[in-house]
Amino acid sequence: MTRLPVIEVREARRIYRARGRRRGRTATPARVALDGVSLNVGAGEWLALLGPNGSGKSTLLRILATLDSPQSGAVRRFGVDAESGSAALADVRRRLGVVFQSPGLDPLLTVRENLACQAALFGMRLDAGAEAIERIAAEAGVFDRMNDRVGALSGGLARRVDLARALLPSPELLLLDEPTTGLDHAARSGFMESLDRLHSAGAVTIVMTTHLMDEAERADRVVMLAHGRIVGEGPPGELRRELGGAVARTSAEHRRLLEEAGLHVAPARDGVIGSGELEAVERAASALTRAGASFHIGPPTLGDVYLGLTGMALSSDGAAANRSAEDAS
Repeated sequence: MTRLPVIEVREARRIYRARGRRRGRTATPARVALDGVSLNVGAGEWLALLGPNGSGKSTLLRILATLDSPQSGAVRRFGVDAESGSAALADVRRRLGVVFQSPGLDPLLTVRENLACQAALFGMRLDAGAEAIERIAAEAGVFDRMNDRVGALSGGLARRVDLARALLPSPELLLLDEPTTGLDHAARSGFMESLDRLHSAGAVTIVMTTHLMDEAERADRVVMLAHGRIVGEGPPGELRRELGGAVARTSAEHRRLLEEAGLHVAPARDGVIGSGELEAVERAASALTRAGASFHIGPPTLGDVYLGLTGMALSSDGAAANRSAEDAS
């Protein structure tokens, strides 16, 4: 018997209506957030939705979390769709763990109290809940902070507590929306290492949105989104290999040399980038050297892939992640 995908999305379309100007809020035009998105996610897979702000990735994640619905198309989680009724959707929600950009924790409660509230919400017995809380807290690396108020924790520790909260009921599907927003490099690395261990255990399917290449590289498969559409999809290594063995970066004034060498050229933040076969990159390097140009040759990144597919750059820093809660990226 063939196993159904954990997630099935078929031609999902979501449009945000125009909003008139209100007190303290500017008017916004209508915007297409998802434009015919289709994808499957298999059991135990780690999928990264990669794209800049406004690409549609957070809208898609909200739909997967049953917090929003497409205006057209079909979305199924564990074989259940919106037509299956409220009881079926309630069962789906019991099988989900969700981590949003802002931790879903009460800062005035301790770590233990926050996790106990989560256990109660999921109807866990007191003895089973207490045992699960200690186990999950230890796995998340926050066991020694169980009696500390969440509001007194660093951003990285609060994020780990939020991950523990989402994992407490042993979900089959974990959804994470830009989970490392606002964290410094060390805290971000620690959080991603926690996801690595969770994925290695093979007990949960992970879908994560991000605009950061190094986070997407950890996933089994990357889906690249731009303007609400899927523009690229595949394992990270395959996506990079499809771009070519190497890329050449130089200033915009030397674009012609890259094109004459046979490279596909796209604008980059600090000039232009050329991609193609290794022989073409070598020809470009020779031409740039003869011209006395400054340039860099290196292996392609997922950011280079995205740039080649869309002509747009991914955000290279954390600033883009600090958007308002109403930005439906």
